[in-house]
Amino acid sequence: MRRAQKPAQEEAEKIEMQSPLEHLSREELIQRLEELEEQFRLDKVFSTVAESNANDAILHWQGRSRFLSEKVIPVQLKPVQEQSLNPSKGAHRIIDGDNLAVMTSLLTEFRGGPNKGIDVIYIDPPYNTGEDVFSYSDDYRLSNKEVKELRRKVGRSESLVSLDDPSRHTKWINHMAPRLWAAKKLLKSTGIIIVSIDEHELPRLWMLMEELFGASNRMATLIWERSRKNDAKYVSEGHEYMLVWARNKAELDAKASRMASVPEWEKVKGKWRKRKDGADAILTAYMEAKAEFGDDVPKIQKALNEFFASLPKAHPAKKIRYKKVNKYGVYNDDGNPNWPGGGGPEYDVIHPITKKPCKVPASGWRYTEDEMQRLIDENRVAFKATHKSVPRIITYLHEMESEVQTSVINKTGQRSVETVEAILGKGAFKNPKDHELLASLFNLVTWRDKNAIILDPYAGSGTTAQAVLSMNAEDNGHRRFILIEGGDPTDKKVPRNKYTSEITAERVRRVITGKWADKQHHPRHKTGFHFYRAHDQITKAAIMASTRESLADIILQVVEEESNRIDCRVEGHTYLIGRTRLGYGIALVWQSTKGKKNEQILNWEILEKVLDEAEAAGVTRPIHIYATANAAPIADDLYKFHQIPNSILARLGILNGEGDSDE
Repeated sequence: MRRAQKPAQEEAEKIEMQSPLEHLSREELIQRLEELEEQFRLDKVFSTVAESNANDAILHWQGRSRFLSEKVIPVQLKPVQEQSLNPSKGAHRIIDGDNLAVMTSLLTEFRGGPNKGIDVIYIDPPYNTGEDVFSYSDDYRLSNKEVKELRRKVGRSESLVSLDDPSRHTKWINHMAPRLWAAKKLLKSTGIIIVSIDEHELPRLWMLMEELFGASNRMATLIWERSRKNDAKYVSEGHEYMLVWARNKAELDAKASRMASVPEWEKVKGKWRKRKDGADAILTAYMEAKAEFGDDVPKIQKALNEFFASLPKAHPAKKIRYKKVNKYGVYNDDGNPNWPGGGGPEYDVIHPITKKPCKVPASGWRYTEDEMQRLIDENRVAFKATHKSVPRIITYLHEMESEVQTSVINKTGQRSVETVEAILGKGAFKNPKDHELLASLFNLVTWRDKNAIILDPYAGSGTTAQAVLSMNAEDNGHRRFILIEGGDPTDKKVPRNKYTSEITAERVRRVITGKWADKQHHPRHKTGFHFYRAHDQITKAAIMASTRESLADIILQVVEEESNRIDCRVEGHTYLIGRTRLGYGIALVWQSTKGKKNEQILNWEILEKVLDEAEAAGVTRPIHIYATANAAPIADDLYKFHQIPNSILARLGILNGEGDSDE
């Protein structure tokens, strides 16, 4: 019996010793090996992320490996002339397309650095409440190969995530993580990102922000109290949050120190400060009226009176006692001229009409006689009808003392709803943000920089654009907005492919032209915007037409995503453009095209220059050199050659990079 059992035992042992891969087909085996190779690389990535962030807790989720490894392929942004408005009058942009692909494409122009990039990025993402059903691209449970196949067959791998989806938090994280990372790469070194959210995803967003931006770069958590829900069963939760993070707080601190020497900010020592709530709204209304009526003070005063009359009772501008207009601005003529505490100087101030000395305050004048005369000469003293009353001091709204921004903002959200309805019509857009609030925050975090660039990748109804337009109207600034909108898949009134044009861009058109849906009189803005639509992925033709700077950005984008998403750029060289995570140099041979193809070919002379630059920069050999062709001696210990454009297309995962689409 034992001999009969021996073959069975041997068979069992043989089966036990068999590899679980033996039953796989050749294609399945190749796929498994590719996945193992990817996992091996990700193991290194995970350990590096944990060590570099030095956090005692890291957010792990299903799909994290996809976020860390998957390349985002840039797209071509093609202008749509018929959707643009006065493009010659403004540098603003509205882009129709997937925000992740578009932000990746913007890196060629706005990659963040000390003197380049976006100043403020405002993100108002899906809150994942179950009511704002959001689209989630690509199933995190699929491999890269399976996702690509699904894209090839149906154009996209996308589903809608609802409240009863058991994995909705995971999907939300997978939606947000790459977009936050793309935003970080676009920010200036002193740039600020502001992300709106409510309690549904606040914990996960906070951990994402700490991991991607660093806990030390957190600036503030703002709470916007926008409504009171009197029908709440237990507690009214009528607020939402705004997480404020810096790209690099150390750089921002250095900027604050520099701003302390700027006259406008010297008094507050370069600290972030804002005007009192409501002041910016009044100044914007004044400047818009002034732009329309010039120096006609009565008409400007009438427009300002109408502005105040249109405000709801709870609007903070109602509490500000600056409502009069003269040729110098909006003013208050009830300033106190009394010396505080008594014992002030006494002298004659002659009334301009009666020519008699005015009544002197009981505590004496607040100013010396010379100072008072200067105020009179500057038309800053308001005399009463006769000399029998004490004159008052005129102060201007734009000179009002600034104040610190508190973390709790009490401002009703109803005003923003009424504004959008006045512009686009009733029911055109749900839950808009408040453009006055955004304008105040943008001014706060940029020290009122008149040339700031502000990006909104979830543009919605275009609130950010209206905020920027109002900021420019207030101080004659030249700020620029960039809006990205891919359409709302749940909107049953407006098709997704028309959403950006008919909602986002249409609001901006109406604000600029003053042609609102309410048919009331509204100021016009002397500006315009360019409308773009995201088309096909980067092609061979697009790469060959690139400038050196844009091509370097494309190459570094690929390298960074293969180097644990670290900044790989090296500045100040003719050929050397970066280094990998392991320190190997990256060089690009790509000078002025214009028919001079020899300037894009690697030869011995150029190779020597590349090696000299690499040595000076302290990067490791072999150097990865990109060029259209190689005429230099092969030397694997010195350099690795990558042919343009095929190597770039392959590393982007684009197998067919020929030509442009006609769509």
